[in-house]
Amino acid sequence: MKKPAVKATAKKTKKGKKPAAKKAVAKRAAEKKREQGKTGPAKTSMKKAANKRTTKPAKEKTAWKITPEISQSVVDIDIWKKGDLKIEHLTVYRTGWIVVDKLPDLSGYNPDEGVSIFDEFEFEEHHVLDGSDETSLFPKELPSEECDRLMALSEEELEGEGWTIESSTRFSGPLVVEEV
Repeated sequence: MKKPAVKATAKKTKKGKKPAAKKAVAKRAAEKKREQGKTGPAKTSMKKAANKRTTKPAKEKTAWKITPEISQSVVDIDIWKKGDLKIEHLTVYRTGWIVVDKLPDLSGYNPDEGVSIFDEFEFEEHHVLDGSDETSLFPKELPSEECDRLMALSEEELEGEGWTIESSTRFSGPLVVEEV
């Protein structure tokens, strides 16, 4: 009478297991999908990670604006040279500023000497406002008639006569550095 109980247990075991042939077919189908680039759905832990939003904010680019504190502390200097002769043309501006990408080190800055902004800083943006005074300094060897003639010439005409130019813009006095 114990036989029927044993048979019932054996039947339960058969229902819970897949036959070996079906397992092999399912395994081959999964391998084919992987070979063709078709895979099943991602595991739930992978889906959750992919759907999470990043919590890090995007880094903002910091810039610094440098401006002379005192009015008329911005000077454009054009130096025209031809042989041993040198003519300096100075234009003083009421104010100006530059924007730089990193905080400048002004520890060695001398306010009396100032700084040539094109030599000392890397920047993409600068402005000078309200030219207030222009002065030209000529060598003593040049007669006044020649100085007047040279002043009347355009830059192209001066270059045509063999003059070359070196230009710089200087900030002097105390400088204000502020984050923008």
